[in-house]
Amino acid sequence: MKKFKLSAFLGVFGIMIIIMSFPVFADVGDFGFFGGISAGRKLPKTTELVLEQQGSKKSDDEFEAVYKEKMFLTGIPTTFEGLMTVESKQKSGGNSKAGEEKKADTFDVEYTIKSTDATTPGNVIDRKIKYTVNYRKEGNQVIKDYEIDEPNDWKETMTINEVAYTIDNRQSESNISVIESHTPGVTYYKGDISHKAVYTNEGNKVVWELSGTFYGYDSAWSSTETHRIDGTVTTDSWQMQYQIRPSVSVGKTLQYSENEPTAISFSGNYREVMQNRSGLSYNIYSMPMGNTYTVPTEGNESIDTFNTFEQLIAPDLGFLKGHFAEGDIKKLFAMQILDGEPKFYQPSQSITRGQFVSMLVKAVKLPVEDDSKTKKKTSKKKSEVVNIVFPDVTEDRPEYKYIMAAYKNGLAVGRDNGHFYTDSPIERQEAIVILLRTLGLENLGLEPTSITPFTDNQYIADWAAKEVYAAARLGIIAGDSDGNFRPKSFVSKAEAAAFVNRLVTYMRSDLLIDYTEHIVNYAN
Repeated sequence: MKKFKLSAFLGVFGIMIIIMSFPVFADVGDFGFFGGISAGRKLPKTTELVLEQQGSKKSDDEFEAVYKEKMFLTGIPTTFEGLMTVESKQKSGGNSKAGEEKKADTFDVEYTIKSTDATTPGNVIDRKIKYTVNYRKEGNQVIKDYEIDEPNDWKETMTINEVAYTIDNRQSESNISVIESHTPGVTYYKGDISHKAVYTNEGNKVVWELSGTFYGYDSAWSSTETHRIDGTVTTDSWQMQYQIRPSVSVGKTLQYSENEPTAISFSGNYREVMQNRSGLSYNIYSMPMGNTYTVPTEGNESIDTFNTFEQLIAPDLGFLKGHFAEGDIKKLFAMQILDGEPKFYQPSQSITRGQFVSMLVKAVKLPVEDDSKTKKKTSKKKSEVVNIVFPDVTEDRPEYKYIMAAYKNGLAVGRDNGHFYTDSPIERQEAIVILLRTLGLENLGLEPTSITPFTDNQYIADWAAKEVYAAARLGIIAGDSDGNFRPKSFVSKAEAAAFVNRLVTYMRSDLLIDYTEHIVNYAN
């Protein structure tokens, strides 16, 4: 076994500095924490991202969506429908210096749910709950604790079959704790939920208890959150137990359509279809004692959603017809992960470090500083100009803003002498390590040394083995006809396009399967 050399590792990747800007496309709890579902929020379109980057469009702190919840207070599953509003407000001013990122802070988030239609006559929900969220940052992780400060921060009345159930907020409690892991391309999170709600109904007391776990992630190409919650309803005369599994996901799929008229300047183009899916399933494990009615012990609910479309540009890539990477390159130009004049994209050429990192930054939609802001900085007097991180990456370089975005988001891109070597070709193993770290999934590699499925495994550097193993496991890379990975070979532009397109495809679909079907289809 080869000995691990720290100098070799730093020689390729430099020292990782975590100063992430944490791009956010959705948020934890976009459908609350009580077993309901919302229609979910849309991921921003490409044009919207450009407008936000230019400062022409601001993201909102308020989110409103159609909401549906299954309630079991009477021992019979009851459906509530309405609107949910989520509003966040910063609470504390903090004592941080200008430009300094806070390591801990507090904000309020308020959930308001009200019935708005008559699809379930006699069943009405009116809930307003405000959480104080204390959070702290440790490296690329964030811990959030949701608590109710005052009893009056939870107000709720539910009417079932025209009978009102009003919460006794002095006997009721709610707590949520979340851990988030912010990687350059994906924010992963998990959390635990615990509620005890005490309701009064004409002198009678009903206790509703919920506890469970939820998982989710947020990225530019897909986003999802899935809960698995165990519930108990207790009265003086009966008790029931059930499990409910709500899930909300949104994803962008890529579709190609041929143009019907022949007299048109382009034969066809790709479009992105935004699809929201919201559903919940439940299983009742114990019915109330003395039950004299028949109800299903399992069921499903869903919310109708509306697909949206965005047309993508139609690049002229006729010169690549028949090339093995034609489809990959065409998709990347359509998604504007590749830009410029397509005819100058020579697939057989080696891709440089700067070009590959730029592709990754565009692929995972990392926030970059637009050129106008950079020009303003350079117009300041010399003492005010931001220090150059890499001596060979200056502001006049076209890759500058992308390399800086990669640096600011924790991607290790420097070499041991402090230079970036923008124009140097990149090795296959080096490219895969950087690519996997945009996903934050290098932990899928085996410890202490990953044995990859490639026949030339012995030539893969120790510092790259985990990431190469993980990339193979995820289907992002595969061996050649002889089963070789060729770790030290330089990456061609065609291969780079294939790597990055597989990365985007994984973020579009396979992540959703792991976080929805594998959780929703499991009941215990």
